[in-house]
Formats: sequence, C-alpha cells, structure tokens
Amino acid sequence: MTLSAALLSVALVGCGNNNATPPTTATAPETAPAMTNSAPADTMATNAAAPDTMASTADFTAASATWTKIQATKAELDSIIASKKLDSVHEAAFKVRDLVKTLPAESSALPADKMTTLNTQVGNVSQLAGKLDESGDAKNLKATQDNQAGLNDTLDTIKELYPTGTFQ
Repeated sequence: MTLSAALLSVALVGCGNNNATPPTTATAPETAPAMTNSAPADTMATNAAAPDTMASTADFTAASATWTKIQATKAELDSIIASKKLDSVHEAAFKVRDLVKTLPAESSALPADKMTTLNTQVGNVSQLAGKLDESGDAKNLKATQDNQAGLNDTLDTIKELYPTGTFQ
C-alpha cells in the first residue's frame, strides 16, 4: 500500500498544476530560434553576394576577349624581360597599354565605383608602360623588372573588378 500511496501522491502533485496550457518540451523552443536565426543569415549571405552577381560574365564578352589578348601580350613582355632584350620592351608594353585602354568601353555593365577604379587603373597602366619604355631604353634591368611587377599588380587589380569567372 505504500507503493500505491506514493504513486497517488506523485499523480496528485502533477495534477496540482492548474495551468490551462499543456506543458511543452524543451526542444521546441530551442529548435524554433535556431531555424529563425538561420534564415536571416542565409538571406544576408545572398544579399552580400548580389552586388558581385548583378552583372554576369556574359555582359563582358568583349572585355573577356580583350583580356585574353592582354594576357598574351603580357606573356610576350615577360619573355622579353626574362631574356633581357630590353630594347624591345617598349613595343610589348605599349601593346598592353593600348589593349587595356579599350576595357572601359567594353565594361559598361560594371557598377559606377568599379568603373571609376577601372579608369584609374587604365591610367596607371599607361604610366607603367611609359616607365617600362624608359627603363628598357636605359637598359636598366632592375627598374624594368620593378615596373613589370607594378604592371602585373595593376592588371590583377583590374581583373578583380569583374565578376568571378569573367576572365579565364
């Protein structure tokens, strides 16, 4: 009988709660906020990626073709400098410059801030082409290599302005 009395008292204590709402499990509140919190993060990630994906790589078909020519001409320049034929640097440097100058007209789908940066970098390429010509004519290998590194950095900056995958 003590066992029956103990069970009855446990049952009565449980029924002594007069709340009209049924008890909930502890896992429901923990699950709901986790699901709620993940949705905004997903939305934020999508929104953060949106500016980069606003223009597609198809918007830059002409720029992509030009970029291929720029890379081929830059490879010629790199070969000329590596072989220390500094008297030929100016031809390749100016070819790169002339090709880069066409990019703004082929890149109207870029956002305004990136177009401004592109125009600035086009000017930097022009300056570096002139410096490459000067250092090549002076047969100054160190200065030519320094200017080559500057050109490479500038071209990398230009490439980063476009959506991923634009230039292969």
